[in-house]
Amino acid sequence: MKKIYGIKVSQPLGDFFIAKIKAKELLEISTSSVARYNKEGKLIGNQRPLKLPRLKAIANFIKSAEMSFPTSVLVAANVDNEGNIIEEQSKRWSIHPTSISDCFEIEIPSGVSSLIIDGQHRLNAFSYTEEQFQDIELVCSIFLDLPNPYQAYLFATINGNQKKVDKSLALELFGYDVEDKPSNTWSPEKLAVYLTRKFNFRKDSPLYQKIKLAPLFSSIEEITDRTKWLLSTAAMVEGIMHLISSNPQKDRDFLAMKRSLWSGTGTRSDLKKMESNGKRDTSVLRNMYIENKDEEIYEIIFRYFDAVNEILWKNASADSVITKTIGISVLFDILKTIIENEGIQNSFEKYISLISDVDYTSNYFSLSGGGKVKLRRILKYKLGFLKEADLVEADIKFLQEQ
Repeated sequence: MKKIYGIKVSQPLGDFFIAKIKAKELLEISTSSVARYNKEGKLIGNQRPLKLPRLKAIANFIKSAEMSFPTSVLVAANVDNEGNIIEEQSKRWSIHPTSISDCFEIEIPSGVSSLIIDGQHRLNAFSYTEEQFQDIELVCSIFLDLPNPYQAYLFATINGNQKKVDKSLALELFGYDVEDKPSNTWSPEKLAVYLTRKFNFRKDSPLYQKIKLAPLFSSIEEITDRTKWLLSTAAMVEGIMHLISSNPQKDRDFLAMKRSLWSGTGTRSDLKKMESNGKRDTSVLRNMYIENKDEEIYEIIFRYFDAVNEILWKNASADSVITKTIGISVLFDILKTIIENEGIQNSFEKYISLISDVDYTSNYFSLSGGGKVKLRRILKYKLGFLKEADLVEADIKFLQEQ
């Protein structure tokens, strides 16, 4: 475990941290893979190919007396070798406030736990230098739990005007090109990003201007403005995706393969054909997704969170878990359970009313104590989807003390 210190920077897209990390240490904890189609037509990786002549040229510059890299390396923390967000707490970067305003202690686990979004050539060039040069410090801009679409957005924004970077490839990789592609070709991830942005920017939305890039499993209130509550973009995207797909990455790869091999294909209807030849995806809103009923999906989620907003959020205190990221994640689980058991509802008020008397400020739901699992059990029990026998002893004690 390594500790560094970072300065929080707040910009419209979200918060990130500026810190310094030695080149050799960043090489040990990061990865970057080459974006390409494999023989099966599957789009893999997320970066331009590393070019050896360029690496050696940069290495020579590193060894020169005038070496300087003042611009930052862009790092997506809590991301594994395959580009997925790491969920296991022991393998995740964590942030902790200090006594200095906007200065945070950042704990970094050993092993690969981050993805280099931009600066891969600068960083990997250190592998072609002697060991003493690898102690050189690099400026890093660190985003925690940066969803794939936003990795592509930043990469394309920084590099899109350079001839060596195929901006469309970067956007296709991570699904940020929703405005440029027919909606019937959108992967679950693309649709989730589109709907998340719609919830954030539509003024009548119960989530209007409440969604922000922030760590998925950390205490978001520690790094955001405490005068207003916000939820994680990653939590929202993940929640929507799992209503429409049991394996979003598989769906994305299949659609990309179809487009690369057969022009004019790669639509959502192709996913239905794929399922007819194999295991059927039983996600609760899967059929709506396949049938391109995006507005209906939006309206269902809208009605649900509108009820949540009126009954739970409006009077929630600042330390209520139901307004935090783990609360949002559990609320999506509850929506999924309601639809699974009782179908799509015109109104969700009766369900949300049943969980309105839970003490969401209780330390029982603290993040460090497995609060998400506890909260999910309690709410499912209150709604009648779990029996008392499904609870643990601590759950029963919590309910009795309310």
